[in-house]
Amino acid sequence: MLREIKHPVKSPPRIGTIIGMIAIISSQSILVLRLWDQRGVFYASITAVLMGLVVLLLALFRTFFKKPTELCLSNEQIILNGNIINSRDIKVIMTKGYFRPVIGILPYRRKIVPLGMAFRYSKDEDRGISDLKSWAKMNNVKMVNKSFQTWI
Repeated sequence: MLREIKHPVKSPPRIGTIIGMIAIISSQSILVLRLWDQRGVFYASITAVLMGLVVLLLALFRTFFKKPTELCLSNEQIILNGNIINSRDIKVIMTKGYFRPVIGILPYRRKIVPLGMAFRYSKDEDRGISDLKSWAKMNNVKMVNKSFQTWI
């Protein structure tokens, strides 16, 4: 029987998303300035800029301003961000990266890791990952080193 193990965790960095959105907003802003007299292109570019700004703000918030939460490993479940995830519902746990790794929990019937199931450890990553590996082995959950995608 496993005692309850807790680790502070936070949202993974969204640097790639931030850089991509800045590039899209910049290119579309240039189109807006150059083609302001062509209505169709102008409105399409304005729409792209506004959508890009929304995505950029969400990514910035999640990366820099969201408070750390807690990961709790207990007998047959994981509690992450207040959500209970049973071991039988987990298809695979993926680890992406070596320095400051990001962990993603992929449930059955999903292709992309849900936003609330991706995290990185706030401190003592090595101990956190070893505890998670022990939990996964004890609950027959596959754990792999593999790149994965999440939503914004």
